Amino acid sequence: MEECMNRKPIYIVMSAVLATTLSLPLAANESEARDMAEERADRTAGQVVDDLSIAARTKAALAADEVTDAINIDVEVDRDSVQLNGFVDSEAERERAETIAMNIDGVTEVVNNLEIQPADRSAGEYLDDKLLVSKVKAALVDNPEVEALTIDVEADHGVISLGGHVDTDEERDAAMAAANQVAGVVDVIDNIEVRS
Repeated sequence: MEECMNRKPIYIVMSAVLATTLSLPLAANESEARDMAEERADRTAGQVVDDLSIAARTKAALAADEVTDAINIDVEVDRDSVQLNGFVDSEAERERAETIAMNIDGVTEVVNNLEIQPADRSAGEYLDDKLLVSKVKAALVDNPEVEALTIDVEADHGVISLGGHVDTDEERDAAMAAANQVAGVVDVIDNIEVRS
């Protein structure tokens, strides 16, 4: 029994390393794969877990708040920096979401990308926006230059907001181009941050 308990930390570390390795997109050549791995090497498994914890606690705090509509606010975290993406109904809601995020333990910075869009969508418009989000996500997945899982997509009245974190300017540009090419997209707001 004691031997099994001593192995648990090893399994956790091995799982984290395997998950990181599997999350690397397929590279055109070995050199490109090595470069991508080196870019991500500075983010330890512990940092990834910390970021996920901050994101979960921020989402929970937004959901518990009476002013903010957590369903329309996406939370992305990279190295303790919180990025708020999506659409809100008022400046008061936008400011309240930022205050909540800033008060989460471990947060060092909040980038508030929330766009103010009055909530006057009909049920049909809401469904159209959800369909548009699915189409944009599919376009990002289909683009080999984009790591789609790191990019958040929100929509309101055909306006797409892209947020999250990518490794290069080229990846951000490719994501923007892919979103702009989707039929039905009125405009694309670039809230994607390039990791330094």
